[in-house]
Amino acid sequence: NPAGFYRGGYAEPRRWALLTISTLNKVLALILIILCLPLFFIIGVTVKIIMGGPIFYRGTRLGLHKKHFFMYKFRTLPIGSQSLLGADLVSEKRIPLSPFVRLLRDTRLDELPQLFNILFGDMDFVGPRPLRPEVYESIVGTIPHIDLCFTVRPGLIGFSQLFTPHN
Repeated sequence: NPAGFYRGGYAEPRRWALLTISTLNKVLALILIILCLPLFFIIGVTVKIIMGGPIFYRGTRLGLHKKHFFMYKFRTLPIGSQSLLGADLVSEKRIPLSPFVRLLRDTRLDELPQLFNILFGDMDFVGPRPLRPEVYESIVGTIPHIDLCFTVRPGLIGFSQLFTPHN
């Protein structure tokens, strides 16, 4: 194989392609943030009224080349839930969810603040979803070639989010 190619035929993108993609992502994210400001306000006020405490959740994720970054979401779980969950995924059996929280999670509106992550350059619109470090550590030996996910920026939308239900 020529340098830069993987077994599946993937080649490292050229510098101009990365610059174009980054610019397009940032411009589109800024436009969407401006258009969604009323939705940010409505969801934020509702989260504050129903759940109290902070409106946003800021969680550590692994990004490009496994670099840590903070991913933002509307808070849908009680404070301290991440330490309770560890490497597990959220399930109604472990943490009961209110109808409002279920609506936010099922429609993925809780992920709107990740537009800021795209604007900051931590994420792209399309790519593998970012993993929590503890989740990565628990699955690293069980999924072949998982480290290939870290050769690109994580995305707001991934293949599994398009074709599988949220839970």
